[in-house]
Parts: sequence; structure tokens; C-alpha cells
Amino acid sequence: MTIHNQTKAKTFHLIELFLSFYLLFTFTTPILAQKDSVNPSNYLLIINSYTEASPWSFRMISAITEYTQNIPQLALYTEHMNMLMMDTDSTLKEFRQMLYKKYEHHSPQILILIGNSSMILRNDFRKMWGNVPIILCAEEDYIGPKKFYLQKKPIDVSARIPIAEIAKNYNLTFLHSNFYIKENIELIFRMTPNIKNFIFIGDERQNNQTYNIIIEQELKKNHPGINYQFISPQKMRINHLLDTLYSIDPKITGILFSSWFYKHTFAGNTSLVTNSHQLISATSAPLFSLGMSTIKDNTGGTIGGYVYDQDKYNKKIIQVIQSILNGKQAANIPFYEPTDAAPTINYSILLRKGLSPRLCPSPTIFFNKPPTFWEQYGYFLLGAIVCFILLALFFQYRFNHLNKLNIQQKEIDAMTSYKNLINNMPILYMQEELIMNEKGTPIELIYRNVNSQFEKKFFHKEEVIGKKASELFPESMKEFLHFTKMSLTENRAITFPYYFKQIDAFYDIVLKGTHHNNIVDIFCLDSTELYKAQQKLSATNKKLAMALDVANIVPWKWDLLSKTILCDINKPIELSTNEDNINEEQLAVPDSQYFSKIFKEDRKRVEKAYEDLLEGRLDKVREEYRIVNIQNNIHRIEWVEAQAAVETRDENGKPLTLVGSSLVITKRKKMEMELTTARDRAEESNRLKSAFLANMSHEIRTPLNAIVGFSGILASTEEEEEKQEYVSIIENNNTLLLQLISDILDLSKIEAGTLEFQYSNIDLNKVMNELTSSLQLKIKSDKVQLSCHPTMETCFIHTEKNRLSQLLINLISNAIKFTAEGYIRFGYELRDKEIYFYVSDTGCGIPKDKQKSIFGRFVKLNSFQQGTGLGLSICHTLVERMGGSIGVDSEEGKGSTFWFTLPYKPAMAVDENTQKMEIQPITIEKNKFSILIAEDNDSNYKLFASILKGEYQLIHAWNGQEAVEIFKKYNPQIILMDINMPVMDGYEATKEIRKYSAKVPIIAITAFAYASDEQKVIESGFDGYMPKPINARQLKAQLMDIMQKRIILL
Repeated sequence: MTIHNQTKAKTFHLIELFLSFYLLFTFTTPILAQKDSVNPSNYLLIINSYTEASPWSFRMISAITEYTQNIPQLALYTEHMNMLMMDTDSTLKEFRQMLYKKYEHHSPQILILIGNSSMILRNDFRKMWGNVPIILCAEEDYIGPKKFYLQKKPIDVSARIPIAEIAKNYNLTFLHSNFYIKENIELIFRMTPNIKNFIFIGDERQNNQTYNIIIEQELKKNHPGINYQFISPQKMRINHLLDTLYSIDPKITGILFSSWFYKHTFAGNTSLVTNSHQLISATSAPLFSLGMSTIKDNTGGTIGGYVYDQDKYNKKIIQVIQSILNGKQAANIPFYEPTDAAPTINYSILLRKGLSPRLCPSPTIFFNKPPTFWEQYGYFLLGAIVCFILLALFFQYRFNHLNKLNIQQKEIDAMTSYKNLINNMPILYMQEELIMNEKGTPIELIYRNVNSQFEKKFFHKEEVIGKKASELFPESMKEFLHFTKMSLTENRAITFPYYFKQIDAFYDIVLKGTHHNNIVDIFCLDSTELYKAQQKLSATNKKLAMALDVANIVPWKWDLLSKTILCDINKPIELSTNEDNINEEQLAVPDSQYFSKIFKEDRKRVEKAYEDLLEGRLDKVREEYRIVNIQNNIHRIEWVEAQAAVETRDENGKPLTLVGSSLVITKRKKMEMELTTARDRAEESNRLKSAFLANMSHEIRTPLNAIVGFSGILASTEEEEEKQEYVSIIENNNTLLLQLISDILDLSKIEAGTLEFQYSNIDLNKVMNELTSSLQLKIKSDKVQLSCHPTMETCFIHTEKNRLSQLLINLISNAIKFTAEGYIRFGYELRDKEIYFYVSDTGCGIPKDKQKSIFGRFVKLNSFQQGTGLGLSICHTLVERMGGSIGVDSEEGKGSTFWFTLPYKPAMAVDENTQKMEIQPITIEKNKFSILIAEDNDSNYKLFASILKGEYQLIHAWNGQEAVEIFKKYNPQIILMDINMPVMDGYEATKEIRKYSAKVPIIAITAFAYASDEQKVIESGFDGYMPKPINARQLKAQLMDIMQKRIILL
């Protein structure tokens, strides 16, 4: 401990000893402090739960004492229970016996109980005095069992008995002296914004123990993280408490004070120390009171608290006493609950403790607040104005009086001097008479006098005296009449600016009217130069502000001595506040606040740059950094470019002030970041493009190598079995190459954002069955079973048929590729507002670590298995574009289930056979059956001829126009129409043919492979669609299907 602390401790110890001796010889127990008996029969009895030194009960007792002193026939007796000294039933019994002995002969007119603990004797009061009227003034609206008050323990909620319930059995009324625990807590948090510690100071009385629990619960509920401490005499002596209060940080600590009475034993005698609270409140710590101490006392140290009006509460006690004395029963008097509670602050102590009045909430009541300037000097200023007016009236009265009575020449000379003063003063003066109409409305001004300044500026005196103002200054009549009427009505001088156009001058007009003869004195002060200078300054400032605003530049000045930064032109973004309006004080802020708004990662760099400038290592600072800008409670990051240089130095060359500017460069920084991001994206896109081309080159060359190589070997091989093997290899690689090209086409549309979706109503079960039939051909092993499992007998939905088929084909093809034996099952289920599709297999399965990447581009789990690695990536994109999701559930070695969901949109059933039923079949003899092939490429035609030779009669047309002519001439039964041909394309040719026949089947042959192209083909009148390259088996199957449905051979 330091020497200072040791000295302080010794001082506290001496104070404590002195108090002990003093109390030992001046106070005894409450039982011995009163007289032994009571003589008057007409008296009031106060039973105070606490000591007579308690400020809270003392205020009430003083008010009642003052009241009874004015009623000579009414006596007042007070007994102090002093519950802090009562620990056992025996001490309580002694107090009860004392009451019996002193007051057994005469019952009091009114029994006034102060404090909840006095109610533990309520049954004894009834035995002694019967149904005596009781006034209870207590802190709490409930009573607990006797043991809690004797043992000084908090009362459990379950043990509390409401006073309203107890009052039913007694002639009792209740005045609640609420201490507002929760409100006081919130007031302390409001007054201490950076609070981290909360201290509650209270002695060992029962109610303080209860308040301790309430405060602890309230802090845990509404202010978690606050360090809470309950200090009582049981835990800490007075000198230790004072040390604690002197050592706390008042900026982060809130203190709520209740009371501090404690027992002290000296020389075998126990006494009660009662004035320690005065020592506690005298410390520098900011104390808030529950109402136990007096807030109005300017000599104390209590800042205030959330309390009711104590004077009004005391008056209420007196009113209740009067009502009972006038014959009203206490039980018929309603309970009183103060409604005027508010934050109450002792202004002088608030400032003494270093707290700002601005922290106080709006309804705060202040005591000992010094008067404002106007409150202090208002009457003096008003008196001075009145004296001036009276003086002017006096001079006017004297002047008129001297003219009438022709009295002393001195007074005439004085008035002459006054006239000379008016005439020679350097301001323009006019005296006019106001003319009113019958209704009292001002209508004209007549000139009665002017001075020499008026003559210099306007007219000679002889030219204006007696003239109307409307003749001389018609344009000014409206304003002058208005202000003249205002001056007469309000009986005060009016000041207003006016521009005299005749002489191009600005004047400040002071106009004062008098009701005597309606004379108006007008003084005009020339303010032309001032006004023009103000106009120039305003225009210059406006131009400068506009220029800075356009350039988004904010100038500022840094005063290094006062450590403040001043912005005098515009509000810099670093100094921005949450308020819309800003005054000059807000434009000068501490430099610490300036730097606190700089982004944390940039702050050290900026501070180092300014340090180098101040120490001479730099001539100029130019830094770019981020700041945190708060507008409308929204945090935004802004970029600022600041430049600064030294403006002034002291005699030693040390910088005194810096000047600089701040430029908001957020947009520029954003543009730089966007350009950087765009460059990075372009480089990444270029890298991906190169990787894509390299991968495509490999993927295309692999099947192409097999096709070219085995095509060459095929020509030189004579064995039929070996030829079939080579043909099979060529077809497989051809299929792979075709799939790769289709995937690349889909991928290109995805990248370009031109992927098209043609939605229509479809029969889902029919689509699933068709897929089963077509994909069954891809299975080459009898050990694998492919099956479809629809969950509904009929299901019509609105969706994109081709994309749905593409999704299922991709997933089922993958399952066929990786399933050696077992089953492949696919189907759908309806789940709320979506439809769930799945493809399950018993294949090899997918490892857990590769399931997340399976939907990426060029991802192949088996590098030696044929495939492009694009199928699942395209499936993922298609499902997302159709508003669904896709995933996989797999276990390595057991199989996989690929699934996807699409929005479920039910549709009406569509009869697809209606149109077909309307078309009559073609009947022809078998030997006359012919097929027209419209193809402009000779190699392609030879391919058709090779596939169809020996089975059908073939007719060749080289373009669309020739196909139309041949059709009209030979009437073929089937037409294979190429889409892209010279002279006339396939669409136009089909349109022309349909003019002559709606029955003939036309199959489109096209190299376009998009779903939108197939849709366009069907809508253009074609009956079928065959994409290039031509597959012989698919072509024959499609022709056979058409012949079975549309042609009858004889």
C-alpha cells in the first residue's frame, strides 16, 4: 500500500472510533429511548422499522411532526424498532412489552407504520388497541414471515403475502414507497454508457437482501456480461469500502446505494453506526440512490435516482391522517401508488462527479441547477429596454410640455440639443404620423420631421414635411405600414432590412411607434457595404463549396496543440455522424475520433505516414485508406485519398498545424477492383478455354482414331467375322463421337446463355415407356434387367419433354455403362409441389470423396470407360434451369441412385391420336411403293441408297424445288426431306407439298441437333425427324413404323 493509502486508512480508522464513542454515549436501544408511559389519550403513534437516523423514515416523521405541531390538542409519539438490532425473538419481545407497558391505557387515534418489518407485530397491535386505524408506509407491497426480518434474509416469492390480502382483516390503508429497482438500474446504464461493473451498496436489512437478488436477476436477464458486486457491512468494513469507492473507474462502474447502518461493539457495548452513508456519499464515486437518502441535499454526494416526489408523498400522508381524524375509516381509503416517479438528479453533484447532463433521459427532474443566462439577467435586460423606452417617452413628454407651457429656457435648449443630435447623427432619421381609417386600419404615413442625412440621400426637408409617404415612396408603403401596425400593436421597436431602389442602397430599419398622436420614429442605418460584402462572401463560399462538392474534395485543418481536426467548408466523410444536421462544434473533433474511423488494417499505415511528416522524414503525405461511415445506423466502407502538409511551425521548427484535404475515391477503387476482377476472369476464361480445347482434341481424336484406323483395315480384310467385329468397333466409336458433338453443342448453348426450352403438356407414363423400349436395345447382357416404375396409372404434366428425355437417357445410359449384372430401375414420385425422378442400379457405385465432384465437366471415374465426361455436368445445368435440383446417393460396390426434382405442374390429358385418326392411310400395290429422297449431297444420297437398296424404289431430287416437281409427277408414298438445300430449303418444300397432300409422310433429315430444331420440324408439317449422321437401323425402324401406321400394301 502507498503512503497515501496508509494515511487514508488511518484517518478512516480514527473516524470509525470517534463515531463509536459518540454513538455509545448518545444512543441506547430503541426500548430505552422513550418515556416509560404516555399520559394523553388523544395522540398519534408512529412505529418506525428503522433507526431515527434513517433519512427515508426521518422525512416522513418530520412531515407528520410539523403537522401535529399546529394541532395543540393532538400529541405525537414515535417508537423506533431499529430492526438491524433485532436478531432474535427475545429482542422483539422486549420491544412488544415496552409498547404494552407505555400504551396499554390509551389507544392511539391512528397507528402509523413505517417500513414493511413493522407489520410482523400486526396481531399484537390488534390485541392491544383493537380495530385501530393503521397507515402503512412501506417499500414493498407484500409482507413475509417474521423469521426473514429477524434473520435478515431475502423473502422467497412463495412466502410473500400481498398487503392487499392482509388489509382485508385490518382497518388499514397502504401508501407504497416504491424504490423502483429496475428503473434505477436502467438509469445507471443510461448515465454510464461504457459500464462494465455494477455495485450495489446496502446494509444487512432484509429488504436490501431481497433487492440484491432482484438486481442480480435483472442484470443476468437484460445486461449479461456485467460484473456484479453486492457490498454490505457484513462483507466489508467502512474503511475498506471507502478505499474501494476511491479506486473504481467511474467511467465503467455504476453504483446503486441503498443504506449503510451497521452494529459496532466497543468495550462490550453494541451500538449502531448511523451516519456512515454521509462518508460514502462524500467520495468521488458516482452514487445513485434508491431514495433512502435525500437527493436535494447539495452538501451530500448522491447524484440522484429514479424516485417519486418525496414532498408530494409526505403531503399524501398528511391528507390520509386528516381524513381518518375527520371520521373516515382507514380501510375505506384507497391504496396510494405514486404516479410521478421520474429520474431525479442533483445538478451540481452531477457536474461535480464529472457526468454530463446530456446523458440524462428527457423527463429528468433537476435540483440545484444554476439559472440560465436569460433566467439570471432577463429581468435586467427587459428593465433596460423599458428604461430606454421610458426615457424616450420622457423626452417626448418634456418636449411637448415645454412647447405648451413655454417654460424654462434650459429645457428648450435641451430639446434643441436633442433635435441637433437627431439632425446631426450619422444615420438617416424620419418622423412620421400614422393615419388610420374608421376601422383603425393604417392607411397612410405623413412626414413630420427628417434629419440632414435624409436630405442628403432623398429630398430637402421643406419638400417632404406634411407630404404623404405614398407620394414619395409608393413602393415602400406596404412594408412600412405593416411594421408600423406591428410596432403599435405589440408596443415595441421593430427592426427589418429594406432596399431603397431610388438610391440603390440597403438599410437596417429600426421603427418605433407611439400611441401619442400616432407618431412613428424611424431610424435607418446604411448597411449597403456590409450587405454587398456578405453577398460577395456568400457567392464565393457557394462557388468554393460547389467546386469542392463537384470534385468530392473536403479541406480540413489539424491543430496539433489542441489535438482537434477542424473542417470549416464541408463535412468530411471521416467526421460523419448519424444526425442530419451538424453544427460548428461537431465539425471540430478530437484527432483520436478522426483516426478511430479509419479501417483497422489501414490505421497503422496512416498513423505512420503522419508521424513521418511531423518528424520531417516526409514533406507531404498522400495516403489511400478505408473508413467506416455510419449513415442511418448502416455501416459502410468508403475509400478516401488524403493529402496533408505542414502549415505552421513554432520557433523551434516543430509543426503546430497541418492542412490537407480528403477525396472520396470509393467509386474509383470500385472501378479498379472491377477491372482487376475482369482481368482475372479473362485470364481464367482463356486458361479454361485452352484446357477445354486440349481436352476436346483428346476426346475427339480418341474415337476418330478408332474409326479411321479400323475403316482402313476393313477394306483389306476378307473374313466376314472379322469384318463384323471391325464394323461394330467403328459404330461404337461413331456413337461416342456423335454423343461428344451433341454434348459440345449443348455446352456451347449453355455458355452462350441461349439454351432453349419448349414446354408442352405430355403423358409422362408414355414418355417413360418409350424410353424403356429405346434404351433396352443398349443393354447387351442378359444379366442386367431394365425396368420402369411409374407410381400413377395416368400422369399428365406440363414440362420440357426433350430435356426431360435427355436427362433420363443420360442417367440411364450411365447406369447401363457401369452395371455388369443386376438391375436398373427408373421412375418418378409426386412429392408435394415437385416431381421426383430417380435411376437406381446395382453397378460399381461411387466413392464418397468423389460424389461431390461427379457433376463437374470432364469428370470420369473410369478413364478407360468410353464417355465424354460432360453428360452429368449438362444434366446439372438443365435441372437448375428447369427450377429443380439433382443429386446422387451411392455406396461403393453396391450401386448408385441418381435423382433429380422438377416443379410439378399438372396438365389436362391430351389425345395425341386425334390428328392421326383424321389422316386416312395410303393404299398402294407393293411393287409400286416408292420413296422420294431430297438430298443435295451426292455422298449422303448414296448412303441412303445403300441402306434402302433392294427394298424400295428410290427417286432422287437435288433441291427442294425439284422435290416439289417430282412429287407432283410421281406421287411417292414417303419423302425423306433434307432441311438445308439450295434453291428451296426443306421447310419451304414441305409447305408446298402439303398444299397438294396432307397424307404423305415426310421425314426431316437435318444436321441440326438442338431440341428447338426438332420442335420447329414437327410444327412445320413433318411427320418424323432423323438427325445426321444417319443410323441405318434407326432409319429402317422409323420407316417400318410409318408404313405400319400410314400405308396399306396390296
